[in-house]
Amino acid sequence: MRIRFKDTAEEKEGFDMKIIKLIALNTLIGLFAAACNQQQPPQATNPNPYPDNGNTALAEASPYDEEGDYWAKENFDLQRVGNVIRRSKTPEEFERYLNEPGGINNLDLNGDGYVDYISVDEYQDRDDYSRGLSLYTSYGPDQRQELGNVVFYRDDLNYPGARVLVTGNNQIYGDNYHYETNWLDQAISIASLLFSPRQTYYRSPYYYNNYPSGYTAYEVVDRPIYVSRIEQLYPQPMLVYSASPAYLERIRIKSPNNGLHLGWLKARMVKPTKEQADFWKNNQRKWEHVRANKPGKAELPPGQAKKMDGGDKSERGNPEKTNNAGNPGKDHGKSQKSDQGGQGNGGGKGHQDKGQGQGQGKGQGKGKGKP
Repeated sequence: MRIRFKDTAEEKEGFDMKIIKLIALNTLIGLFAAACNQQQPPQATNPNPYPDNGNTALAEASPYDEEGDYWAKENFDLQRVGNVIRRSKTPEEFERYLNEPGGINNLDLNGDGYVDYISVDEYQDRDDYSRGLSLYTSYGPDQRQELGNVVFYRDDLNYPGARVLVTGNNQIYGDNYHYETNWLDQAISIASLLFSPRQTYYRSPYYYNNYPSGYTAYEVVDRPIYVSRIEQLYPQPMLVYSASPAYLERIRIKSPNNGLHLGWLKARMVKPTKEQADFWKNNQRKWEHVRANKPGKAELPPGQAKKMDGGDKSERGNPEKTNNAGNPGKDHGKSQKSDQGGQGNGGGKGHQDKGQGQGQGKGQGKGKGKP
């Protein structure tokens, strides 16, 4: 009996040592894993130029990356507005280039499948150092949605050029969305004109269904096609993104369209008003636009091969007529919509007239159906 008791004690002592070793081993493994985690460098994060600071209820109703959503901010590239500014001599010419088929505009706020016409107004508010241009879409004389602004700022009046600041409307792009560059020491044609003494300032006479002579509405394309197009057209953007430009606080002038917006827009926005958010939730739909393999497409986007020059400059406010490389009235692979509005404009309520021109026409009212 003593021998059996001794064997049992020795077995118990060996079992206890095994338990201690296992506990020690697990402790070492845990310490090693913790040390490895502490040595890992933190992951870098890239600043998001499109902060998700929109209407919370709207974001919950439909996530940002939901397939098929048409975002207004993704279809008018503010960064490449700088390239268009650089090639423009006047606000009228700037407006015409913004609306070139195959250009930087793929915006369709009212959801009819056709690109909205972008109008330009020159600021009447100005000071010695600042000039501005307002970009907006208009569905009638009293129905405007501002898209953004271009401000030219001179630190000193002796500079030939200007600093250029493009700011997106916060409903469409979100808060503090700016692109800028410094062209103070460069001769910029449009800046020279804007800072020169003049008696009249440019205000676009055009809006939905009241387009310049020769302009025909053209179809919206899918986002990948649009991105490829603008990257081919302007491979090197001339503006850089900035959340808070250093000279922003020096700019005191105000846009003539500041605060103007429409509540019945069908495109998604980053920071919509309550009215816009409610309308979108009740009228959202999936967007199906023109495909890349549509018959009749040119190999290069229209307006890319040549710049548009010349034309009739006699009518104030009428963008110059163009050659075949960029004439909106010529068919370069874009489907032209038939005349639904007849002669005249879409005066009155753009979302109610269903394309029936009833007002005072300035040019032939061909183009889009109801907003």
